[in-house]
Amino acid sequence: MNMKQEMNSFSIVHFIILASILEPIPEKVGCTTRYKDWQEKSKLEYFLIAGVNIGNTFYELMERIKENNYEQPHVIYDLAYKAQKESLKNRKGGKINFGIIELFIPIITAQLVFGKMDITVLDYVEQILKNTSKEDVQHHLAFRKIGRIVSKQFPSTLSYDVDNLYDYYALAKNDIENNVHKEYITKFPRVKKVYSILENNFKEGNLLATTVLAYDYILKECNDYYGLAADYICIALYFYLINHPNVVIV
Repeated sequence: MNMKQEMNSFSIVHFIILASILEPIPEKVGCTTRYKDWQEKSKLEYFLIAGVNIGNTFYELMERIKENNYEQPHVIYDLAYKAQKESLKNRKGGKINFGIIELFIPIITAQLVFGKMDITVLDYVEQILKNTSKEDVQHHLAFRKIGRIVSKQFPSTLSYDVDNLYDYYALAKNDIENNVHKEYITKFPRVKKVYSILENNFKEGNLLATTVLAYDYILKECNDYYGLAADYICIALYFYLINHPNVVIV
């Protein structure tokens, strides 16, 4: 049995959800935590419900890839739109997990297409982005529009005439978007740095405390963009969990 055949969609979804609901719990400056809500529309409860809500959509993504013989389907970003819609069920509040959905869609696709679970799969995500379609670009636009509706601080939702998502991320935009989007076309150096901190500093039972250490380190590299740093923590936490499935978290 090869690595692709061993990939269990339920197990992967488990770690997506676990990373999503663990990330907001520890005390990180500028973020919602177990003791305080950053603002009324981003209560901890909203993060927890949103994290659970997106699981089924990522299961659908993985099953779509498997049914396509582990090759990239023609369209995957309709599921980014769907995940964001699902995220809003059974709760109030803001967009909450737009960033991690945007990150997880190509990352999970790359894991299944290339048969790699470890952090080095991030080197292959740009190939996934280059192979996306014009339909993906349009679905991504619809995905962004949901974020804009829910959060007025969300960047513009202009339509760009590009052939794929790689070209979209490579476009020059405003400073915030450029800061976010450069990660996708540079093999995710900040996510890798966070993951390295988790690997090098974890001791049994202190994984959440280690994420705070990583967050404090990476925040300046994110120009004090709290939400962006938190998104990178979530993705790195996912990679740590899926590669250490029996770790004692707390």
